[in-house]
Amino acid sequence: MHGGQIGVHSALGKGSTFYFTLPLYRGKGEEAVSKSGKVILAIDDDPQVISLYERYLQPQGFQVIPLTDPTQAKERAKQLKPYAITLDIMMPGYDGWSVLNDLKSDGETRDIPVIICSIVEDLERGFSLGAADYLLKPILEDDLLNALDRLNQDGSIRTVLVVDDNPSDLRLIEKILKDHGRYKAVLAESGQKGWEIILSHVPHAVILDLFMPEMDGFTILEKMRDDPKLRDIPVVVVSGVDLSAEQQQQLKEFGKRLLTKGALNENDLLNTIERALKRIEGKK
Repeated sequence: MHGGQIGVHSALGKGSTFYFTLPLYRGKGEEAVSKSGKVILAIDDDPQVISLYERYLQPQGFQVIPLTDPTQAKERAKQLKPYAITLDIMMPGYDGWSVLNDLKSDGETRDIPVIICSIVEDLERGFSLGAADYLLKPILEDDLLNALDRLNQDGSIRTVLVVDDNPSDLRLIEKILKDHGRYKAVLAESGQKGWEIILSHVPHAVILDLFMPEMDGFTILEKMRDDPKLRDIPVVVVSGVDLSAEQQQQLKEFGKRLLTKGALNENDLLNTIERALKRIEGKK
């Protein structure tokens, strides 16, 4: 998620699911797309949620283009070249993790900022985890540096904490940052060590592997979200391109876990989206 926040909800569907695509904003076809460069592609299977984003973001100068069929996400992103994408995660049939993989695996769409956000029940509950971007392994140097540079337009990010249980990935990221010269890498070879460093020496940004034994990246994101002093630290999340069956199950359980842990209200979630968009613009 370039310059954005993330949220997850769990609403797994069963049986046949039929998708439809809403018309472009104001219903005037491709020519209706704004030329201002601030088009937001909103991917969600619930049109009510997209309408909420429209009402909130339109007065701020953003134009929301709805998409309720997640299988069309990459094609639509290539057509629109949007300023940013909002993405629901736990959609039935073709979930947001699959969409994210599609977007991040294609050179034409991988650099579009993605704000992962979901609202559940009757638009009253939302979740925000604080990740600013997603990278897929194997990590590409340009992707990593571009993600950090987008978050660092004001020059405030210097010390970057890298949390990953794979020593090879740690060394690779450290070398990329060292060769670049702009960022100092602090390494943590487990989630527990990473969390201890976050508490004792608050970093300017975090690069975080999702899947680690004992304390995983999800737990760290939750803990950061729950601490007002930590929730706005930019986090770049890293995970494998091909998730194992066990990891897929972890993702589903993560969504359920969030549902049992209290939540932000609708206004808090919308404010989180606004902060994410401002970060993309390089504002404090």
